[in-house]
Amino acid sequence: MVHHFGKVLTEEEEQGLNESPSSERLLGYKYCEVMTESIPEKKNSITSISSFSRTSNDLQTQRSIEKDMVVLNPGTEDEIEVWGYKRNPFKEFLTLLVVICSFGMVGLFLYWVEHYRLYCTSSLCSLRDATSVLIVDSYKGIHITRYVKKVKTIRHEDEDILIPVQGTADFKNVNTIRFFNIKKRKYIWSNEDMKFVECQGMDKNIRLVQLHSYSAGISEQESEMRRTLYGDNDIKVPVHSIPVLLVKEILTPFYVFQVFSVCFWYADDYWLYASAILLTSLISLGAALYNTRTNQHNLRDTIISSESVIVFRPDGSKETIMSKDLVPGDLIEVPDHGCQMHCDAVLVEGQAIMNESMLTGESVPITKTSAVNEDERYNSKEHEKHTLKCGTQVIQTRKKKDQIVKAVVIRTGYLTTKGDLVRSILYPPPVDFQFESDSYKFVIFLACVATVGMIYTLAKMVIIGEDGSTIVLEVFDLITIVVPPALPAAMTIGIVIAQQRLKKKNIFCISPRTINVAGSINCVCFDKTGTITEDGMDMWGVIPCQTGLETVLHDNNKTEREFSEPTRNISDLKTESKMLVGMAVCHELNVIEGETMGDPLDEKIFESTKWSLEQDGDEQNQVDQLLMPYVKSPLCQDESVLQAAPQRLFQFSSDNQCMSVICRVFQEELEGGFTEPQCIIFCKGSPEKIGKICKPETIPLDYAETLDKYASFGYRIIGIACRYIPTNLTKLGKLNKMLRSEIESDLTFLGLIILENRIKPVSATVFKELHGANIRPVMVTGDNILTAVSVSRNCGLLQDGDKLIRVVASQDGDNHVIKYHVIAEDGTPLEESKDRKINIDNSYHFALDGFTFDIIAKHYKEELLPYIARRGTVFARMRPDMKQELVETLQDLGYFVGMCGDGANDCGALKAAHSGISLSESEASVASPFTSKTPDISCVPQLIREGRAALVTSFGIFKYMAAYSITQFVSVMILYEIFSNLSDTQFLYIDLFVITTLAAFFGLNRAYEGRLASSPPENSLISPLPLFSLICQLAIVTAFQVLALRFTQMQSWFVEFNDEEACFNGTIAEDNFNSSGLLDLEKCTADESPVACYENYAIFSVSQFQYIILAISFAKGAPYRTHLFYNIPLLADIVVLTSFSLYLTISPHVVFISGFITGFELFHPPEEFMNFRLELIGLAAANLVASVFCELVVADILVKKIIKKKNQFYDRLEKELKNKPDWPPLSDSSATSAPPTFVAEISNRNHVIITEKGISDPSDAFDNLFSTPPSASHKSAAVLLNPPPYSPRKEPNGVLVNLKPTEGVDSNSSTPYKKPESSTTSTPGLTETDSSVSISKFASCNSILEENGEGNQDLNQESCLVSSPNKFR
Repeated sequence: MVHHFGKVLTEEEEQGLNESPSSERLLGYKYCEVMTESIPEKKNSITSISSFSRTSNDLQTQRSIEKDMVVLNPGTEDEIEVWGYKRNPFKEFLTLLVVICSFGMVGLFLYWVEHYRLYCTSSLCSLRDATSVLIVDSYKGIHITRYVKKVKTIRHEDEDILIPVQGTADFKNVNTIRFFNIKKRKYIWSNEDMKFVECQGMDKNIRLVQLHSYSAGISEQESEMRRTLYGDNDIKVPVHSIPVLLVKEILTPFYVFQVFSVCFWYADDYWLYASAILLTSLISLGAALYNTRTNQHNLRDTIISSESVIVFRPDGSKETIMSKDLVPGDLIEVPDHGCQMHCDAVLVEGQAIMNESMLTGESVPITKTSAVNEDERYNSKEHEKHTLKCGTQVIQTRKKKDQIVKAVVIRTGYLTTKGDLVRSILYPPPVDFQFESDSYKFVIFLACVATVGMIYTLAKMVIIGEDGSTIVLEVFDLITIVVPPALPAAMTIGIVIAQQRLKKKNIFCISPRTINVAGSINCVCFDKTGTITEDGMDMWGVIPCQTGLETVLHDNNKTEREFSEPTRNISDLKTESKMLVGMAVCHELNVIEGETMGDPLDEKIFESTKWSLEQDGDEQNQVDQLLMPYVKSPLCQDESVLQAAPQRLFQFSSDNQCMSVICRVFQEELEGGFTEPQCIIFCKGSPEKIGKICKPETIPLDYAETLDKYASFGYRIIGIACRYIPTNLTKLGKLNKMLRSEIESDLTFLGLIILENRIKPVSATVFKELHGANIRPVMVTGDNILTAVSVSRNCGLLQDGDKLIRVVASQDGDNHVIKYHVIAEDGTPLEESKDRKINIDNSYHFALDGFTFDIIAKHYKEELLPYIARRGTVFARMRPDMKQELVETLQDLGYFVGMCGDGANDCGALKAAHSGISLSESEASVASPFTSKTPDISCVPQLIREGRAALVTSFGIFKYMAAYSITQFVSVMILYEIFSNLSDTQFLYIDLFVITTLAAFFGLNRAYEGRLASSPPENSLISPLPLFSLICQLAIVTAFQVLALRFTQMQSWFVEFNDEEACFNGTIAEDNFNSSGLLDLEKCTADESPVACYENYAIFSVSQFQYIILAISFAKGAPYRTHLFYNIPLLADIVVLTSFSLYLTISPHVVFISGFITGFELFHPPEEFMNFRLELIGLAAANLVASVFCELVVADILVKKIIKKKNQFYDRLEKELKNKPDWPPLSDSSATSAPPTFVAEISNRNHVIITEKGISDPSDAFDNLFSTPPSASHKSAAVLLNPPPYSPRKEPNGVLVNLKPTEGVDSNSSTPYKKPESSTTSTPGLTETDSSVSISKFASCNSILEENGEGNQDLNQESCLVSSPNKFR
């Protein structure tokens, strides 16, 4: 398709929001564009290619197919396969012919499943020639979605279109651009790479010096050329017109089936029921259209905003344009009075104070500084402090006098941070794909049941010679019975109700489909600070060094490294002491509207110093200065005042784990003079980081012990250090040229700041509840590991008596050592005896820091990481990317993972989890499905409760609707045998009054408020328990209907139905029939479709109670929902329906509505046999007892015990660990009181020996092996210690791990971790990898002894070393 400039098709066409308003997604997406299916595991490209080639019947060679396909965004959650197709006129003609011959039915199917339409009308081709592309989106390798998109082309006469040069930040001019859009992302064709590549913002592959090259702006012409590539700077949410929405809704499978059913019913004279369904469908359709239209308008009005923006041009002029006209590369002015950002931009001049609560959930002002003009690659994470994000608010700016705050636009539209957030709302991950997939399978099963009934009915009616129209009407009537039209609407009831209840509890949801998934959560990761503990802290005191107590006004170059006594009252420190001045000046606080605002921790430390934050002049004048607020001390003893003026600030980041400030400190004397200023660097951060960047001779000898001692009490500990800058380097120009790495080095340690991190009162209660429900809690924090351990014990995350083993990794070049040691309940390491026996059972937990986790995740991902993740409970010093990786690892083990965090550094983990819960004051502050405005973790059990209730409700409604359909199908098939049926009024009563009302009230049961159940409910419809429940109920229903029929046929007054003589003339039932009023209906012959008979009465009377009984049976209460008796609307509905059904069964003709009752066409037995009617009610009561007993006793108790629960991967890991009481091998405790040290020396040949103590010196290890009695484990050492070589994707490092599963897992298994076979005597070890990399090899000394003779004592150390890089010993 060729589009001229200015006539490119709108994003609305690409979006494909032609899904139904009744869709479960937020805005309703096009069903016909997407076909979903579940696949067992993530396939590699070859598997996908092979599978696809078979599907498309294009038997080409592997190489030719690869030319037609490209994998984009490999290794990310947005990974997609793109296949090229071009129009095939011959296929199009054949397809059109088939559509016409099928009266449009095939065309309708191809409209629903668009990729089949692509197969039928196009041929596979190279991407270079493609006019359409098939996009295969595999979500985490377990869920496939297919999209079909047109390849659009823009062609100009001149080369005035800019496209990026891949791998660089440059652009080149072309006259043609080919692209397609998918999920609000644009992919453009690259002639150099011969594939489509994602059109990214200007932040990719650009260096800071290149960003500064835009400091003059871009011309209007170039801006227009870039707009052709990037489009308008709009985050568009399409709002369709009512007619368009109506047509799209009617063409969805649900409403097509409704239209077919209504037309069929009118054709069959079921006009009463057809009219009722038509009326309710129109009401439902109108409500759905209104809700969709309203949602689209609300979301668009929330997102879309446009303001005028000042941009700079290369000629020095300024131009005011609308924000939607911005393009990457534009240089914009950030106004002094503040504004809302409509793009992502990098500051190149001045500073800005931002409110990023919309993205992070934190209302703490954040200072953004201008990026340095250096030859350094821009990284959105590393340079976040220079980046202004779309959707955030500029509170105020700072600048030098007469300077203008400028920023270079790097991302616009959906490429921005806000655009990414909106994309996550528009395209939520298919988190409930299992339930959705099972639902499709069940509907297909129901359709198969209907097909069987249709074939049977067709054959029977053909045999007896029925006319064609009657056969068609009777046969197709079955499909409208078995597949309930109201099923989709009924399925959403539980989710909608749960969403409303969560909203009342201040838990807001932007992805309602995730609520069901929350009901399956069995593992929850928690951030610590602000989540488990209070966001604010209290000052405990400081532990200064002697150096920290010295005056800041003089650098005496003396270092006293001893700690002094702890100081609880900060005001006891001398005002001029280095420690106090550092605490007063090293922060990121700002004065905004007269208030000191910033990070709560900085505020608490600064407040304790009693210093004040000052600004020269009023706040409005301060805007015109780049100077940061300075700090001023209270009066000293000599009535002088200290002042410290920051000159340069390096902000805190999770990666650096510290912040630093360069300031000038001077004293204002009583007479008004000033002392010579001292230029000093102050730095504060984590004690581990501060310890690394300080001079070793300034670190106290008991530094580690002191740190461990206070961390074990749960205190938050911050280190602080300083360095004086020589006078010749104190000029501002030289200070600005200093690199951060130069500034944060060779510091003098001053002391430790101790803060109390109070645990929120509700935390302990929540963890107790989670433990009781067998929901595994995990702490993931950026704090010190011993602080995390202490908090985890105090808050109940670790239960009393739980043993904790710390995992410590150390590194020396390419070699690593993993050590384990037990931590006592007070946080200190346990002392070990020489025989290394510690009283510890097998139910231990692991604690490790981010450094250790990073090493294990990178180098031991398959061998050790699964076991660490299975028993890991405390993960400390974790960066945001590590948190996300941990969540994904737990998911790979089979857990349904929840993540609860404060939204600041947890965005990645919140988004990756099955159910992310952000604690924020905003209703949707981050890309997490749930946001709790109550700032504590009480939202977690509340969400799990509501999720479980919604999941049980969805299962119950689905089973109820399926059972209702089969029950009615059984009734109709029985009556078809005698050429009768249910009457129109009977159908109307059952479908409209019984089923509709029961299904509507079914989900009103509230979540169970008692203790959480010890296991989550079933999350798969296609599993033994739900299937047994449904089959059992259907068997009972069928049995009682057949029993009612046989019981009726046994009565003395019974007359068999004859459709040719339906008025029972000449039989003993004639008088009873004439007196019943049914004669007035004039349905006495087969042509009038009579149904009134004793069989109909028996079947209908029992079945009407069965629909109510099924609702009672499936409306389960505890432990997931409240009891049926608490659902007043449902209970009242059951009472009303039961009363009316009793009335219909016993004596319906005695009241004034006898005309309406006659419409039921119920032929009651003679009055003198009233006992029979009561006996039918007795059958219904027996049915009730049998159904409830089957559901509550047989299914929920007996069958649940018999059915073996499917073991997840984490269950198998747990079994292996319990069978290995000698693992992990505990190391000496001394390693915890000092920085991790190696216990192994690696030789130049990379040989390592593992002994009982782990890894030691080779000679010691050799002697140790010979001093150990021969054992089977030593005989297997060659296998255990000679791991197969690593895969090329891994680094070839020596692996020092001795963990190997007892039961090997097949290499073809779908589990994410492949484990080798092992003997029963082996200890866990390593897996097979690529043999092309040379690594260490190990051999058993016992095997060497056997080969050389056990009597040979002359073996030297080398006898135990085997270097064999490419094969096993």
